[in-house]
Amino acid sequence: MATICMHHVLASLSAIIARGEDPEPLLARAGINPLITIDNSRRIHTDQVARLFKTVQVALDDEFMGLAARPCRLGAFRVMCDLVGQCRTLGELLHKAVDFYRLLSDDITMAISVSGSNAIFSIDHQRPELDPEHFLREFLLVIWHRFPSWYIGEAIRLRETLFSFPSPAHQAELQVMFPAKLRFSQPRNQLVFDAAYLDKPLVRSRSEVEYFVRNAPADVMTIPGSDNSLERQIERIIETFSSDSLVFPRLEELALQLGMNAQALYRQLKSSGTSYQKIKDDIRRETAIHKLINERLPVEQVSEFVGFSEARSFSRAFAQWTGMSPREYRNTFQPEAL
Repeated sequence: MATICMHHVLASLSAIIARGEDPEPLLARAGINPLITIDNSRRIHTDQVARLFKTVQVALDDEFMGLAARPCRLGAFRVMCDLVGQCRTLGELLHKAVDFYRLLSDDITMAISVSGSNAIFSIDHQRPELDPEHFLREFLLVIWHRFPSWYIGEAIRLRETLFSFPSPAHQAELQVMFPAKLRFSQPRNQLVFDAAYLDKPLVRSRSEVEYFVRNAPADVMTIPGSDNSLERQIERIIETFSSDSLVFPRLEELALQLGMNAQALYRQLKSSGTSYQKIKDDIRRETAIHKLINERLPVEQVSEFVGFSEARSFSRAFAQWTGMSPREYRNTFQPEAL
C-alpha cells in the first residue's frame, strides 16, 4: 500500500496558506483529518493525497497549484492528452507535450533531447522563488515519469534524476519516488533514461486514456507495475474475499495465503511501519468514501458494507479518519467539481 510523507501533503497547500486561506476544509474533503498533519512522521495513503492535490487544483483553478507566476487552467492536461492521442511512439508524445506546454507557460518550460544513449526530459521553473518547497518541480517530474510509463505499459527505468535545488530533508522520499541516482544543485531538473524508450509504442486505448484523465492524478502516484509490496499483496487477497461486503480474513489465514506464519507476517508489517489493523482501516476508509461519494449510498448501507454493526460506530470511525462525519463529508464534497 503506497503512502506519501507529510512534507508533500503540507507543501501542496503552500499557495493556499500563502493566500491566508484555511487549508482544513481541503484536507477534510480529501479524507485527511487535519489534526494528524501536525505529526511530520505520519504517512498518508496515496488515494487521499491524490484527492488533496486535485482538490487544491480545483480550488485554485490551477494545475500548477498556485506555484507559478501564471496559472495553468484546469483542463490543460486533458487537452494535452487529446493532442497526443494520435502519436505512435513515446518520443512523438513527449515532443508534442513539450510543444503544447510551451504555448501555455513562460515560467514552466519543458524540453526533450537525446545525448548519446540517453534521453533527457527537462523541466525548468523560471520563478523558483514561487515554489520555495520545490513541490511543483518534484510533482511535474513525477508526472512526466509515471504518465509516459503508463502510456507504454511498462515502468521507464531511470538512469539518474537531476534537481535544481539542494538536497532536501526528505531526500530519502525522493529516492523512492525516483529509483535511480539523484543529483542535486544542478542547472536543470531532468529525468535521464535510455533513449531506446523513445521508440516504444503507445499501448493505451482511447477509453483507457479518458479514464486516466478523469482519475488524475491518482494513477501517477505509484510507478506503473511497481507496487508488489506486502501491503498490496494483502489488499489483493482481501479483494478476493470481498464481494457483497468487505471481509477481512484472520491474520493466521492471511499469513497462510502469503506462505508464512502469523508471527512472521506481524513482524514484516511492523518493520514496514504498518499493521494489519492499519491496512484494514485504510481499506475501510477508501471504500467508505467511494460508496458515499461515487455510489451515493445511504450512510447505513455504507456502514454495513465496510463491516460495522451499527451506523453510529461507523460515523465515529469515519470522523477519526477524516475529521468529519459521513454526512458532513458528503454535504461538503462536490463530485461534479472534481
